[in-house]
Amino acid sequence: MNTKKKMYALGVDIGSTNIKFVLLKESKVFKKRKILTPKSRDKLIKVLEENIKELVPQGKIRGIGIGVPGPLNKKRDFILNPPNLKCLANFSLAKKIEKDLKIKTRMENDVNCFSLAEASLGAARKAKIIVGLTLGTGVGGGIVQRSNIYKGAFGSAGEIGHMTIKFDGNNSGSLEEYCSEKFFKRKNLYSKNLDEKAKRGDKKALKTFEEYGRYLGIGIANIINVLDPEAVVIGGGISKASKFFLKTAKQEVKKRVFSPLSKKSVKIKMAKFKDFAGAIGAALIIENGE
Repeated sequence: MNTKKKMYALGVDIGSTNIKFVLLKESKVFKKRKILTPKSRDKLIKVLEENIKELVPQGKIRGIGIGVPGPLNKKRDFILNPPNLKCLANFSLAKKIEKDLKIKTRMENDVNCFSLAEASLGAARKAKIIVGLTLGTGVGGGIVQRSNIYKGAFGSAGEIGHMTIKFDGNNSGSLEEYCSEKFFKRKNLYSKNLDEKAKRGDKKALKTFEEYGRYLGIGIANIINVLDPEAVVIGGGISKASKFFLKTAKQEVKKRVFSPLSKKSVKIKMAKFKDFAGAIGAALIIENGE
């Protein structure tokens, strides 16, 4: 009997606003929890360790997986430059947790965790190659092939939000500038309020989402042309308004994808696990033995 399979894995997804926890065993969710993210390093570590102790059955834990924003160093020891979690910059969080709790702890990029969850158990579980996209404060990306995260030569593959899609503007021209909250802020708008207006049939709101969808479609077409995945899975806060931009995005993809076979076959799907996908993926890193 494989006793490891009978033990739990804990996944933690640390965001700038919330921390999500998922307790997993044999790829099934047993417990979930969400708390606010403290702003100081010491407080963050304190609440992390307190919640881990409460959630983990004593003596029955294989390990802890932690998903964090921003690029990591190649060894996954620390976060290099997290824009919204500066208190964790260049800090060996996983080593600290492992030392304090005496539990094996691994760290991974949060969107890689999101993508792994959706590839293994979620919206793209039958696909061999998937790309995950999260749309929110920024645009995150992850690439998974046969349940393995593709990390690249230096550990930072999947930074899809930083591809250039418009080079003649007053900003960086990156996908993130046009498909995150930055796009709406430049128009003095906020996606959640715009979503509510679009539901009421507001023409300006609907037109703004249509423009957003075109930019997103350009980005997805670039991804498909370079990586040729079977599926692209979309999550993040802005994805909740997908009914107002997804059709336009798909139309743009059809116009711009080069391969007729890819154009016909690639699936563009919405995430299954929503807020807890990152934590589920972090736990799967432990289950998969990465």
